[in-house]
Amino acid sequence: MELEKFFFDQSDAEFIHEQSLKVLAETGCVFDDDKALEIFKKHGARVDGNVVYFTKELVDKGLSTVVDSFELYRPDGTLYKMGKGSKTMCTAGSPPYILEDGKFRFSTMADYVRICKLVQTSDCLDMTHLNLCDTYDIDRNERAYHMMAALLRYTTLPISVTALMTAKEDTGMVAGRLIDMVANFVGKKDEHVLIGCVSPISPLAYIKEALDALYVYCERNQPIQLAACSLPALTSQASVLGTIIQNNAELLAAIVLIQLIKPGLPVFYGNTSTSTNLRKVSMSLGSSETALISLATAKMAKFYHMPFRTSGALNDAIDIDYQAGVESTLNLMCGALSDVDLVYFAAGMLSGFNVTSLEKYVVDEQLIKMVKRLYTGVAIDKTKDYTAEIKKVGPKGTFLYGRTPKEYRKEHFVPDIFVKQDYKAWESEGSVSIKDKASEVVKQRLESYKDPSISAEQMKIIEAYL
Repeated sequence: MELEKFFFDQSDAEFIHEQSLKVLAETGCVFDDDKALEIFKKHGARVDGNVVYFTKELVDKGLSTVVDSFELYRPDGTLYKMGKGSKTMCTAGSPPYILEDGKFRFSTMADYVRICKLVQTSDCLDMTHLNLCDTYDIDRNERAYHMMAALLRYTTLPISVTALMTAKEDTGMVAGRLIDMVANFVGKKDEHVLIGCVSPISPLAYIKEALDALYVYCERNQPIQLAACSLPALTSQASVLGTIIQNNAELLAAIVLIQLIKPGLPVFYGNTSTSTNLRKVSMSLGSSETALISLATAKMAKFYHMPFRTSGALNDAIDIDYQAGVESTLNLMCGALSDVDLVYFAAGMLSGFNVTSLEKYVVDEQLIKMVKRLYTGVAIDKTKDYTAEIKKVGPKGTFLYGRTPKEYRKEHFVPDIFVKQDYKAWESEGSVSIKDKASEVVKQRLESYKDPSISAEQMKIIEAYL
């Protein structure tokens, strides 16, 4: 499916590209590091202080070596294909709080492990993230390595990371150590073993902390997903299209740098910009504008023949309620129905980027499955006579006879948590709420979890952090 075509046509993409080139040529983009500036100078860019100005030719050179797909190793040594509409569903990332028994509290390493186990037992999540939740009981200088050790111990899903600097190490050092852990665990030194995240600071800047990690991902041959994230009327102009143009310029600037350093390195075109709640001076993730920016992301990534990422079941709700469902569905669907390659935050989050809920993970899995069913469409077999059975049953007849038809089992998705019966039947079975059902599913999944098999050599790589 290509939902974005209902909102943006080819001429729109060309206009956005042309406007972005004008931004890069006339306003430029800040790169707060001498290494990046020297790379751009070497390739003919005009540099004034820490501002780089881009010609069309330089942007074209960067875009000429992008790839549209690649393979990534899972921790168990198997390959996972990404790109060309892979629709990879990735977990939540980096929330400081967890919602449990109706109360909010800071998350801990025990929560992190529980989320790992819930993710591993999922039948619709395809990738995990280093920052599943924060871990306030772990030394801030070491938390990234404890998190990675838990991922490698308890899951087999491909891994994405955001390298956070510490008091002892810059982001490049952290990124390098994380790559070492995964590469040694998988036994693949120079192959793609994780996806790193790099974000600009809007408007139009890349700070040293982001660039330190970017260099290491390039040097170590690790794919990068870019994530522009601006707030209209605060860090980008108020208009949605103006925000899209600015974000596109920011992304093009980094794409060019990456391709100059490592031609052909896989890069995800990504945008997580939202609407803005000016009354509270905060982001508004659960909005129609956020969804529209996801659709623009799809259009521009396809214009550049790149894989792309959008945000998933994000919302501003503080509980698993109607608001959470509406906003999560709006955001997840727009990416998925545009043949997205990577959906971040596909499940488990509430209150923007602030709260993790294990029950929300389970409820969002229902949404993911419904959306996946939607984009498979209606099966049409033009060699089949669909009227034969209608004729056999006849007027006022019934199609309910014998065993459950194979077409029903194949084509109809039946949620196992949502209420799909009338009120009296629901009441007679105990009046169990969706949240209570989700809690029971979480309990069952955690109890039935089985550790993946790992070798003694692999355990030595991670045991210091477990």
